[in-house]
Amino acid sequence: MATFYFQTMHLNIRRFLSEPFIQFIVLGGLLYILVAYVQKQADKQSTEIVIDGNRVGLMLMNYKTQTGNLPTKQQLNAMIETYIKEEISYREAKKMGLDKDDEIIRRRLSQKFDFLQTDLDEVETPTVEELLHFYKNNQALFQNEPTVSFSHIYFSTDKSTDSIAKQKARDVLLQVKPTSIQRAPEKGDRFALQYDYTNQGAIDIQQNFGNKQMLDILFSAPLNTWTGPVQSGYGWHLIYIEKRDTADVIPYATIKEEVKQKCIEAIKVAQNKKVYDALSEKYNVTRSYLDEN
Repeated sequence: MATFYFQTMHLNIRRFLSEPFIQFIVLGGLLYILVAYVQKQADKQSTEIVIDGNRVGLMLMNYKTQTGNLPTKQQLNAMIETYIKEEISYREAKKMGLDKDDEIIRRRLSQKFDFLQTDLDEVETPTVEELLHFYKNNQALFQNEPTVSFSHIYFSTDKSTDSIAKQKARDVLLQVKPTSIQRAPEKGDRFALQYDYTNQGAIDIQQNFGNKQMLDILFSAPLNTWTGPVQSGYGWHLIYIEKRDTADVIPYATIKEEVKQKCIEAIKVAQNKKVYDALSEKYNVTRSYLDEN
């Protein structure tokens, strides 16, 4: 009788467990327990901050690199406390999703990835033949800057209107142009800077006079004659251009090290592009903004 009872109960249990609904409940319960366990472990890891020997060693190395000395015990303890505070703030910020759609973080991570994936690749030292080939095919990189030497007469707009200052410059131009005079600052107004400039490059001129018209005229007007009126950021000028030196290629022998540096930079750029091109093939870029126009 007892055997029959247990056999019947066992059969009922098997039938009960074979029901799909019951199996679904059991599997759901097991899955819930598993997810809860994984989440508990993740939460535990997210709240656990470990300061190991490697981390302390990195702090010591960074400090010595920046200061040349090892930190004192108090300084090291302060550095560790600062790291812990930053790590807590960082993790809490991530929980709040503050790292999402942040342009600064996005750019910083991109730069860090580029540095780790591309810029750390070693570049073999180019041979002399390779350097000479690079030098000959990139001579625009190794040119002297074109320069100009000139004198000017200044006419201020502070003491009169713009049109009066310009007309005064025209009147003086009629006086000096037919003569052999090469400088006559006394015929104009007092200028805060120099009246005579030697071997001035484009950047020098823009810094001193601040107007593109002045730059254009100085590198295009005829030599050894008065030209104007020319406007600058200060007012109006008459210009006498004494000489212009064109851009010349610097001899290789005098800039070997510069050629080497620029050649290595060019190789790195090519390597980085190759890596990027390989990575970009993994992605499908859809430019939907083109369809919106």
